[in-house]
Amino acid sequence: MLAQNDFLAQAKIGNNQPWRYVVGMILVLLALLIFSIPQVLVTDIKGGYPTVASHWYLLVAIGSFAGGILMLWVWLQNSHHRAFQTLITPQSSVNWKRVASSAAVWLVCTAIVEFGMYLVFPEMYRFTWNPQQWLPAFIVGFLFLPIQTSCEELIFRGYLFQAIGSRNVVAGLVISSVFFGLMHSANPETAKVGFGLAMTYYIGVGLFFALLTYFDGKLELALGIHASNNIYAFLFVTYPDSALPSPSVITMTELNFPLMIIGWLLAVVLYTVTIKWVFRWI
Repeated sequence: MLAQNDFLAQAKIGNNQPWRYVVGMILVLLALLIFSIPQVLVTDIKGGYPTVASHWYLLVAIGSFAGGILMLWVWLQNSHHRAFQTLITPQSSVNWKRVASSAAVWLVCTAIVEFGMYLVFPEMYRFTWNPQQWLPAFIVGFLFLPIQTSCEELIFRGYLFQAIGSRNVVAGLVISSVFFGLMHSANPETAKVGFGLAMTYYIGVGLFFALLTYFDGKLELALGIHASNNIYAFLFVTYPDSALPSPSVITMTELNFPLMIIGWLLAVVLYTVTIKWVFRWI
């Protein structure tokens, strides 16, 4: 049986009645929906593709996640009466150096696995770098994609995992991961590869982040990985039917989800070995 830890215990600070967490989740999801309206205005409804350059489209899309973080902060302050950083760490402040280091380690691990995949399946990779499109995408992606990834981490591995995990750890791990997966059910790749296969991937990703957060006792490592993962996918190696079209350096010639899952698992193993036995972070 998994025991409670200081990270999950943060949910017991201040006003912690279950109804407050239920209402909080509803309000945050509503904020995400309301603040996503501008994104609809720059999306071709029939084709589902952006009607503006990818960097402008990303900037508009990020507004939804900024709204979600804002709503979470307001509700946490005014309803729960606890500090915002308690969603990330039980310490008095967030160790941002640790977040950045985790992002860097994940980026290296992903690049190593990707290079291995290229050696085995070179026909699946196509060089598509366009400097005029890529440079503005790099600036916007590097600066603003962490808002999107941090929003998802704060909601699912912070707020929801703490709320449920402070009562039952296993239930917190499972429910937060399932909700994280379902949040991605509207992504175009889900329709392309099938709901079951897509959910296997996304729920698995959510479970890894949740387990990492639980054993580390902080959200810092997951924040770094998630930001690094999405920046890599947006700027360096993307695939057809991506939820966020981008002028990446390399584009996969096909969406091979089983292979993507294998690559992800290899990166997870490499990252876990590195942080546990090299850096001794957990």
